[in-house]
Amino acid sequence: MRVLVATSATQGTRETDFAYCIEGELIWLHPMCSASENNPYGSCGCGRSFSGLSSTRHTTTAVVRDIPGLTRQEYLAASMAGLELMGWCPDCSDLPVADFVDWLLAVAGDLPEGTVVERQAFEVTVRGSLGSGA
Repeated sequence: MRVLVATSATQGTRETDFAYCIEGELIWLHPMCSASENNPYGSCGCGRSFSGLSSTRHTTTAVVRDIPGLTRQEYLAASMAGLELMGWCPDCSDLPVADFVDWLLAVAGDLPEGTVVERQAFEVTVRGSLGSGA
């Protein structure tokens, strides 16, 4: 199954890049402040970063990886555990976690393995590519 994981690849492309996640950990798009909604490249990084589900740290880049044997249910369980670790209430969101997981899977599933992506507020866009199997 193709998923988005944290990467340090292409870091430095933007002056506002940062990478504090564990390389290869599953990521999540955390909620953002209103300042970041209006300007994802402003002083707050929440509108341009992904959250690591294991480290609870942040990165501005993620990469599509195929993780053989990973199931949707396991990905959902990892997401729920990561959100709990972050202190975020999955039941308090307007968007059910399962629906958001399906959206993340669709994003990753539409891109080739090795595609590096970045976040721009509510969108995940392609930044570059490491090539297949990289």
